[in-house]
Amino acid sequence: MIKNWSELNATLNNLSEDEVKAALLEEVDGAKRGTFVKRLHQRYCALRATRERRELKALVAGTSDSPHLPPVA
Repeated sequence: MIKNWSELNATLNNLSEDEVKAALLEEVDGAKRGTFVKRLHQRYCALRATRERRELKALVAGTSDSPHLPPVA
């Protein structure tokens, strides 16, 4: 569990998408600090969008092996 805002800021940019999602879910289930939830969600969305864009680019190029997006027909 992230203890304070300083710890959140120090670690957030080093976490993977899955780690940020886990921290977000932990915060929602635990302390329920609104500002923490908002910041974690912002970071999660940014990481997810980056991954999705990379997957879309691969899909358009015909090189996608993504489990998240459907294959090109």
